[in-house]
Amino acid sequence: MELIYSMRRKPLKCEPPHFENVKDSEVVRPICTISCANIIAFSSPTELSDVDGATWGGHVYVCDLDTPWNSHKVTSTAYPVSALEWDLEGKQLLVATTVGDVSVYGQKDFLLNDWTCLYSANFPGEHIIQGAFFHNGRRVVAVDKKSDAVIPEKIQMLRFSPTLKGFGGVACEGVLVVTASGLICVAVSPGGDSRTALVATEGLRPHRDHVTAAAICYKGGSPVVALCCADGCVRCAAVTVTRAPPAAPALALQPLPAIHLLHEDPPAAVAWSCREDSDCLLLAGAALSLWKCSERAHPVHKVFAKGNLQTNPTAGGGQKAAADCFNTLVWQRTAVLQQEGGRAVSVCGARLPQSVPAVLLATPHAVHYKPKDSHVALISRPVTSHGAADAQAGGATPPKNTKYGPGVAPGGARCALVSCAAVSAQGGAAVLVDTHGQLHVYRLPQVWPDLLLTNPALSVQLAVSALEYAAVAGCDCLDVLMALRPGAAETVYERFTESFQRQPPAVQQYYQQSALKLRIALCRLSARLTGSGAWLTCLQTCEVVWAAASAALKLEERPDGDCEENHIEQDKLIASLEAKAEAGAELAALRVSVQRVGDIAVTALLSLSQQPHHQSHGYELWSDNGAVWLLRRVLALSRGTGRPHDAAARCLARLAAAAPALKQDLLEECASLVAQCPGPRVWEALPRVSVSAPHQKPGPHYLEYGVEPDSLKYAPEPPPYVQCETTPSLAMDSIRYMYLGGGLRPARWRGCARCGGRALAAALPARHPAHRAFDARFVSSCRCGGKWTLFTNTEMNSNDK
Repeated sequence: MELIYSMRRKPLKCEPPHFENVKDSEVVRPICTISCANIIAFSSPTELSDVDGATWGGHVYVCDLDTPWNSHKVTSTAYPVSALEWDLEGKQLLVATTVGDVSVYGQKDFLLNDWTCLYSANFPGEHIIQGAFFHNGRRVVAVDKKSDAVIPEKIQMLRFSPTLKGFGGVACEGVLVVTASGLICVAVSPGGDSRTALVATEGLRPHRDHVTAAAICYKGGSPVVALCCADGCVRCAAVTVTRAPPAAPALALQPLPAIHLLHEDPPAAVAWSCREDSDCLLLAGAALSLWKCSERAHPVHKVFAKGNLQTNPTAGGGQKAAADCFNTLVWQRTAVLQQEGGRAVSVCGARLPQSVPAVLLATPHAVHYKPKDSHVALISRPVTSHGAADAQAGGATPPKNTKYGPGVAPGGARCALVSCAAVSAQGGAAVLVDTHGQLHVYRLPQVWPDLLLTNPALSVQLAVSALEYAAVAGCDCLDVLMALRPGAAETVYERFTESFQRQPPAVQQYYQQSALKLRIALCRLSARLTGSGAWLTCLQTCEVVWAAASAALKLEERPDGDCEENHIEQDKLIASLEAKAEAGAELAALRVSVQRVGDIAVTALLSLSQQPHHQSHGYELWSDNGAVWLLRRVLALSRGTGRPHDAAARCLARLAAAAPALKQDLLEECASLVAQCPGPRVWEALPRVSVSAPHQKPGPHYLEYGVEPDSLKYAPEPPPYVQCETTPSLAMDSIRYMYLGGGLRPARWRGCARCGGRALAAALPARHPAHRAFDARFVSSCRCGGKWTLFTNTEMNSNDK
C-alpha cells in the first residue's frame, strides 16, 4: 500500500480545536465516498478557498480521481454534512445533514462542475448518520473459471427483485437513511417536475436509541441495516419498502439477531464486509473484530417439538426432525485484529465480491488494510496530514502565519486527523479525508505481496480479469490501472488484447467499444504506447462514423468476417456503397466526420511509408485488416459528401490485396500522398495534466486545490509524418472535428481531463437527425469515458490573474 497523492489547502487563520479531539464523538467531521466512475465526493467544514473561516457550515465537493486539484462544489448547507453516498451507477449523489435534510443531486447536462437537486426530503430534528440508494435489481458477478474461458462464462449478470418495484416491475428511485435516534427513513422520487420526495419512517424499537454508527448493505435487493448503539449493542434489521409512487411508500422492518458486546468498549465504526452480502460484519474500535452470521441448530426434546412438527411439514409432505425445527441465526466472532494509531474512525469492506481489499480501517493517524483471503495481521501506513516542508516540494502554498499550541506541525500548520475512508468500486484505490477536508489516495495491491515473489504473472492475470469485469459491468477502471506495478501497463495491454481476441465474434462485436476504451486507457499509462493509443482512438472514431453513416443510409447489416478475406466481395460492396452515396443526400450532414476519416486514412498510409525508417511499438492502424476494410467502406461513402479521397482509396485497396507482404512501389505510392492530399494530419494523442500520465515523476505527489501542477504535465511528441502546417490544433472539437471558435480563447467549451479532449459546450440547433445521432454518443461522457467539465473564458481569465 503506497501513497499516490495527498491534497493540501491553504491553512485557516482560526482553526477549530475541537476537530482534533478524537474522543468527542458528537463532532461531525468531513466524510468522503467514491463512485463506480471513480469520482470522489467529500465534504469540508469551509470552502476550500476560504482562509478567513467565514464560510463555516457544510460544503460538498466532487473531483476526478485522476485530477483532484479540479474540485467542483456541488452544494453548500448551513449545517454540517453527515452522510454522503453515490448510487450504484455513479450518477446521483445523496447529501444529508445533521438537522434531517436529505437531498439527491444529479449532473446538469452531464457536466461535472454543474449539479442540480433532483428531489429532497426533510426529517425535522433527526441527525442523519448513514444513507444508501435503492437497489436497481441488477448485479454483475464474476464466476470462478479458468483464465482462458470466454467472458460470458466468467462474468454473469444476475437479476433479482429491486428494492421498490414500480409499474411493470421497473425499479423506482429512492434513498434510505438512518438517524442517530434509531429511526429508519425512506424518501422516494416523486417523478415528473416535483422535487418533494415521498417519505415514510419506522423505528427499529418502540423507544429510541443513541446510534453512533450505521452500515447498509443489500440482500437480494432489500436493504439490511446494522446500527451500533452507545450501550454496546449492534442491532440489525431487514428493510422492506412497498407501494410505489404516486402513493406514499410503506416501510416494514424485520429484526435480525443482535450482537451484545458486554464488558467491552463499544465500537466506533461498523461496516459490512461486502455491500451486496449481509453475512459478515466488521466492528472497529480499539480493535477490529469480524463477525459471521450463520445458522445454529438447537436440539429440543420431542415433547416440546411436537406442535411444531405438525405445522412445519417438509416440501415432500413429510415431517421435519426435531433438531431441524429450531434453527436460529446467531453471530459468531471469527477474528480479532489489533491496529495501531489509536481508536478507529472509519471502516469499510469491499464494494464488489471480487474486489480487494477485504477490510480497510482508518485511525486518526494511520490507515490499515487486510488483503482478501489472507489470515495475517493488518498492514499499516502512517498518514501525514500537515504539509509545511513537503507542500513546497509539491507546489502547494505554505502557511503564512505561525501557530502555537499542542498538535502543531513544525512548519506552523496544525496536524489534521483522518476522519473517513472509502474504497473504490474494484478495490484498486483507497480514499481518505482528514478534518481539514484534504484528500489522501493510496494504491492498494491486487494480490498479497508475498505471492508476487513466487508468481509474478498473477497480478497481470487479476488485472486482466478486473478489466474484463469493468467492460461488462460498465464501471470505470482507473482505480485498477493506478494499482498496477510500474512498467506493467504494456504487459497487461498485451494480455488483455490477446484475451479479447480469443472471444467469440459475437462477444467481440458486443463489447468492441468498451474494449477499445480500456485498451486506450492502458496506452495512456505508458509513453511507449502513446502511438498505439492514438491509432486506437482513430479506430474508435472510424467505427463511430461508420455506424452513423450506415444508419443514415439504412444499409443492411452484414458480418465483417464475410468480406475481410474475400477481395472480390470487398470490391463489389465498395462499388455498391459508392452508388448509394452518390444517389442519396443523407451524408451531407456527416461530411465533416467522413472527411475526418479520410484524413485518418492518409495519416495511416503516411505512417506505412515511414515504416522501414522507424521501429513501431504496439498497434498500427494499417496493420489491422479489419481497420483497413473499415477505412475503405467509409472512404467509399465520401463520394456522397463531394470530397472523395480517390488516391487514399487506391492505396488502401492495394494494401488490402498485398497484405501481409508489402511491396516497395506501394510504399512509394503511400509516400506520394503528401503532395496529392494536402489536408490535415490526425494525431489523437493530446497533451494533458493528470496523475496517471507517463510524466516519469515518482510519487507521492503533494498537490494543492485549485492549482494545476506543472510537474504532472505530459505532452507527447507527434511523429514527423504528422507534423505539417494544417495539423489540427488543440482548439479543435475532438468529437465534431471543427474549430471551437475564438482563436486560442473560445467562449465556452467542454473539456475532459483524462485524455485532454475538447468539445463544444452545447449542440447547435436545427441540425440534421444524423448529426444529432452522432453527437448523442458523446453527450454523457467523453470518448475515453471521462466526465465533461464546462470551461469559459471568464474562468480562464480569473485563473490567469
